[in-house]
Amino acid sequence: MGFGWRFAHSESSHSATGALGWKTQGMSAYITELPIREELDAAHAAAMAEWSAPGTWWTGAQRLAIVAEVRRARDAEPLAPWEAPSSVEGLVSDGHPLPGPIVDVVWRLTNHPGTLTADWHASILARGVEALAYVEVVSIVAQVNCVDRFADALGLERMSIPEVQVGEPSGEVPADAEVRLHWVPTTDIRGPNVWLALSGVPDELAARSRLSATQYVDGEAVFGDVISDRFSLQRVQMELVAARTSKLNECFY
Repeated sequence: MGFGWRFAHSESSHSATGALGWKTQGMSAYITELPIREELDAAHAAAMAEWSAPGTWWTGAQRLAIVAEVRRARDAEPLAPWEAPSSVEGLVSDGHPLPGPIVDVVWRLTNHPGTLTADWHASILARGVEALAYVEVVSIVAQVNCVDRFADALGLERMSIPEVQVGEPSGEVPADAEVRLHWVPTTDIRGPNVWLALSGVPDELAARSRLSATQYVDGEAVFGDVISDRFSLQRVQMELVAARTSKLNECFY
């Protein structure tokens, strides 16, 4: 059976994630004199707490291992897109908490997201990775890069990795999740592709939305309110920054 599947149909993760509130109360993500908005600091702290808890396909320990691997990939000597870290002698230890193909996914997504192809994705699944387990990894990698690069850009210390929250992944799969127009299974929800991409793992779509709402705008306002100011920026200024950043990052979107 594929990686991730062995955790399905086990104890729900909601008991662990339900404790996130008290775990994040009073917890500051960053120690700095910079005027970081309180809700932004709290959102980043909450995200780290969520990564430490069991998800849908991966345990809390594995999710935190993904966080650590994103940082290792970000800080390491660069590899070419076609070089898989699992194939480089000595780069991935035998006792690594993540399967080799997942380590390869983390590095490729972190350092070369613009080089992904359908064939590459198919090769990852062929190595035993469950399709929706892959989706959860994509979500965590994207969020960690977002949060860590915020800290890096401001010269702040990245958030420390917390203790693991015990429990097992829920293994919950939406009844209507299937491959439609995307590489991965999605559900029949309305919205842009960035929402659809994570819809097969609803908890990850919700996590992305919480972070996006704090850093950008609420989902309902993306298309419904294009004139209101937000945090000293006009919406048109936000979109200029977002579009330019996406261009520089070679974002396919």
